[in-house]
Amino acid sequence: MQVLPAKDQAVFRSIVKFYETKQYKKGVKAADSILKKHPEHGETLCMKGLTLSYLDRKEEAYDLVRKGLKHDLKSHVCWHVYGLLYRQDKDYFEAVKCYRQALRIDPENLQILRDLSLLQIHRQDLTGFAETRRKLLQVKPSNRLNWVGYAIAEHLCKSYEFAWTCIENYEKTFKDDSVPDYENSELFMYRATIMEEAGKLEDALECLKQHERSIVDKIGLLEMKGRLLMFLGRTSEASDIYRRLVKINPEHQVYVLALMANQDKFQRFWPVLPPPRPSDGLDGGDQTKPDLPKTIVSFPTSVHPDGIPIWGWMLPLHGMRPQRRITIGKRQHKWRVQSCEPMVEMTEEEEEAVCAFFDDLRADNPKSDVLQQLVLYFVTGRRFQRRLDDYLRPRLRKGIPSLFRMMRSLYFQPNKPALVEELLLRYLRHLEQDLSWFGPPADEAEEAGGLCPESTPEEPPTSVLFTYMICAYHFDFMGDTKLALEHVDKALEHTPTLAELFTCKARIYRHGGDLTESAKWFDEVRQMDLADRFLNTQCVRALLRVDDTKGGMEKALMFSKEPDSPGAANLHDMQCMAYESAMGRSYNRQQNFGKALKMYNETFKHFNDIAEDKFDFHNYCLRKTTLKAYVAMLRMQERLYSHKFFRRAAKDAIGIYLNLYDRKQRGEDASALAAAGDAAEAEMSAADKKKLKHKKAREAKKAEVPAPEGKPSPNTGKPKKVDEDPDGLKFLEKDQLEEASKLTKTLVLYCDLEPATHCLTYEVCCRQGKLLHCLGALRRLWELCGHDELYYKLTAPLSHFCFVQDLQAEDTPAIVREVVLSELAPVLGASAPFESLEALRTAAASFVDRVEQRLRKTQDVPLIEVLYGLKCLKHAGRDHKAFLESWSSDVPFALKDGEKMLKYLTAEFGTDSPIQQRFKNRCLELFPLMVSR
Repeated sequence: MQVLPAKDQAVFRSIVKFYETKQYKKGVKAADSILKKHPEHGETLCMKGLTLSYLDRKEEAYDLVRKGLKHDLKSHVCWHVYGLLYRQDKDYFEAVKCYRQALRIDPENLQILRDLSLLQIHRQDLTGFAETRRKLLQVKPSNRLNWVGYAIAEHLCKSYEFAWTCIENYEKTFKDDSVPDYENSELFMYRATIMEEAGKLEDALECLKQHERSIVDKIGLLEMKGRLLMFLGRTSEASDIYRRLVKINPEHQVYVLALMANQDKFQRFWPVLPPPRPSDGLDGGDQTKPDLPKTIVSFPTSVHPDGIPIWGWMLPLHGMRPQRRITIGKRQHKWRVQSCEPMVEMTEEEEEAVCAFFDDLRADNPKSDVLQQLVLYFVTGRRFQRRLDDYLRPRLRKGIPSLFRMMRSLYFQPNKPALVEELLLRYLRHLEQDLSWFGPPADEAEEAGGLCPESTPEEPPTSVLFTYMICAYHFDFMGDTKLALEHVDKALEHTPTLAELFTCKARIYRHGGDLTESAKWFDEVRQMDLADRFLNTQCVRALLRVDDTKGGMEKALMFSKEPDSPGAANLHDMQCMAYESAMGRSYNRQQNFGKALKMYNETFKHFNDIAEDKFDFHNYCLRKTTLKAYVAMLRMQERLYSHKFFRRAAKDAIGIYLNLYDRKQRGEDASALAAAGDAAEAEMSAADKKKLKHKKAREAKKAEVPAPEGKPSPNTGKPKKVDEDPDGLKFLEKDQLEEASKLTKTLVLYCDLEPATHCLTYEVCCRQGKLLHCLGALRRLWELCGHDELYYKLTAPLSHFCFVQDLQAEDTPAIVREVVLSELAPVLGASAPFESLEALRTAAASFVDRVEQRLRKTQDVPLIEVLYGLKCLKHAGRDHKAFLESWSSDVPFALKDGEKMLKYLTAEFGTDSPIQQRFKNRCLELFPLMVSR
């Protein structure tokens, strides 16, 4: 190691200080002053390179650092700086190697150990992170953060006993008053959380009781105590805790449902939640998962680890329904989660007990909306109608625009939509009288005249107005578009200035299939209040549904800080993923695949940014002792790419890549686009052709000149971003199957529980000729659907694999065929591996017979299953046209499913075929406003 004179050592220390205070130019100047005297001093060369890297001189920075290492290979500073340089470029693997080399030279360097631990937790190297944190604790046990960091490391490694013992030792070591109350409180709660995850529920409860006075978060303390008491079966004590929580916040639905679960008289239909299975710790507990009650889907993950996460995250397997489509009236709807559904059908006595339970709670909390709303899920018949009557009257009188949204989930329970309709029409009959009133209570019979008694005050005009609007929403949800429009028109005639009525009518047109008219109404309501961001967002979504991308972008940028920014650069900075998804789908429908892929790639960038941003929180959370939030953030990052926005963008992007690949295989890629362009140019007038010629010349000239840097924005002073690929042409130049394969690998890693993941994996791998990957996707899909070979998403790919895929190719190894014959046997219902491919296809033909028989003989098959069944028949070489000629659908379906089937029939048989016309007429029966695109 080269040693500098004392004076130069002081200058070297100033370089480090300048680097830490971000005075990079001064740091370079100080480094140059040393290098004039000592041009081969390795550490100074490395520090100069590090400061230059922050001045956008990366190549020069790397050259200097490598030069410094060459002159001083045994300096831990040089290796540390080299690691910092790699960390800047997010090459974490190389950075870790450099840090480890630095630690071989100086094993007890605290700064290097800290930097190494940050990279290890960022890369989710939990074992290495725990080892580094242990070394930090050994080197400097007097530092409080080292104890906390090691406890977190052992917790993440599921060494629970080590983790809580470490926290206990920390509490014994630092008993002075210098530790803030909040930090002590967080440590006590965190220790109890570790014990709970380890299955030591009694110990966790004892920890909370012992430190109850020191815990600052009283709400969190009560929630955890109630949860632990419930898991321990001490329902009486848990009931007292949750009753206290309901009194604190009577609008918290989970508190009320948890209180119900701890009532002994409700255990038959609303049982107590079982204790969660302990994670892989040192307790050696049984790893089998306990039987979960159906009611667990009504609770979030904050109450039970197997509960339902918030919107957007992947549902657990027990939260998914194989058949989510439910017919309500004349329309089919998707029901994702069965919320507040009892385990079994309730008796009259149980319904009365539930009513008494909620009445008792309402006596203490008369203003609670949740207590009046939740009881509606547990009562039926006239009792339900009477309770709903009490719920609706004051809210219709008050005029709550979101009232239908609050009661919409009731429609998924049997027989309740008819009772709601009867009650609403009864309201209208009395409200339309000269002296308007809601009529007698629901449990009283109507008199012959139905006139308002003299003692009853007249209802305000808003009562009939909002009743009209709720009726319009009701009939729209039931699929009766004509009646829905009639009621919303009556409401508009009554009060033509209420913005909510315009949005209601726009939604009716959208659900009826007329997206153009829907966009017109959304734009009209937007102009009524130009300062309303929500109405503006609704208008943007409506415009993108009709593929008006230019208008949608203009409206979206109205609320941007930089409305003059090029394209949607500002929207990208704000991470508007819903906008990017809608815009990408619009471009996809317009077959502008480059721009569509560009939009989806923006979403992928957001998720990568979120994954990288967690690096800033590792030190911060340890310093602030926000331990529970920090661990929750780390676990969220583990499932980051399972979020709905990523799944949606990935699935759409894969679909485009597969479409482009298929076109390329058919020879339709460049030639088809060129032919379309030539045809459009041939139809132009002479003046238009001249303009186009000049435009092309200008674009060619512009392409030769390098793109200038963006001018500074008048708002921020920063240079505007210049998009070098506005049309996304670079994405079209990539290998389609390679890009699709990358996305499917991510989906399989993070979204394994979603059937669509494995359908897409099969589509990609079958084009790549990867038989074993295709087989793995089919097997996983079969397992997810509960070993049901007739599951609609499995039928088409399974038939394709058996009949279309070339299983007899000469280049296919014999061992691969053997695996296929063995692994596909249970899927096709065979008890032993198939002896030959002929035997496999015989079993597959029998499977296709069962699919066809189900389509022919089952009357209530959902339309989406018919569509997949048709693809299955086609892959098997069956005459699916003959089936369609005799098939007619009397089952309601969703608009989206109808459009999918119509698109398939048009592609297969053409627009003039009787099959396509007959189904189109069926669509118009259910959706009279439908405009096919």
